[in-house]
Amino acid sequence: MQKKNIVFFLTFCLVLVISSTAFAKDAIRFATPPWPGVTVKTEIVCQISESLGYETEQLQVGPPIIYKGMPQGDVDVYLAAWVPAQNDMLNPVLEEGSVEILGTNLDEAIISLCVPTKTWEEGVRSVADLDKYADKFDHTIYNIEAGSGMHTAVDEMIKANADGLGDWEQVASTTPIMLGQARDKMRQNEAVVFGCWKPHWMDVLMDIKFLEGTENTTKLVSQSKVHTIANADFDTRYPQLAKFLSQLYVTAETQSMWIHDYGYKEEDPADVARRWITDNQDIVAKWLEGVKTPDGRDATEVVAAAFK
Repeated sequence: MQKKNIVFFLTFCLVLVISSTAFAKDAIRFATPPWPGVTVKTEIVCQISESLGYETEQLQVGPPIIYKGMPQGDVDVYLAAWVPAQNDMLNPVLEEGSVEILGTNLDEAIISLCVPTKTWEEGVRSVADLDKYADKFDHTIYNIEAGSGMHTAVDEMIKANADGLGDWEQVASTTPIMLGQARDKMRQNEAVVFGCWKPHWMDVLMDIKFLEGTENTTKLVSQSKVHTIANADFDTRYPQLAKFLSQLYVTAETQSMWIHDYGYKEEDPADVARRWITDNQDIVAKWLEGVKTPDGRDATEVVAAAFK
């Protein structure tokens, strides 16, 4: 069945209105922010799930709305719960019992701010070094969209004048626009500082260094994990799918490859997903170990037949 990609406005009330009229009631709703890695990861999971007999929908929406929508039942699954960056949003819904962690799908992630290697070699090796060279950076940090954990962390640092950043400005945009701004600066041999993370194609194709953190950057600079989360009754409603999702795991190298193909080469995510599933049946088989389809067939065999 063809998936529906639904783009939401940034208000929760509108999400509720649209969800009450546009979603198929029996569809499993996967939420995905506009991040290349999670876009492909979600597409892969949806293609596998549909081959097993489930109907899926992909909702393009940011983390703040996701964490509000899951307790209300408007979102079923989210594959990009980055911690600790999203702890302020994740912990409250875990504590109230409306959301549960099904598994950790990535544990090699890093989040920080990055500068060009040339700038790093000139002495900017920590977030604490930025304000010493503020004029070179035009007192500006480029980052991803407002509402993300990274953007919120930097905003709080600026407001608190942490590490001397009180007179700095944060410019928010989508990941492609942010990286385009950074690459333009680098091509002109200018200093630039921007939000960065791995896995991502930026780690391979851009000559950059991750900045070390300080006591003020605990919400920003981190070795991170990425959890698969679902609303609290998901494993009761879909026990076999929950088992599959609990076993979902990828390496940073694998996800960087997805991001490169989709985010950099601009291939269709559905094509990237289908090619990867077809070429990596051994990994998919580990995800599906012990999983059955809704009608009791072996999930590994069903997916292998569907992705020859």
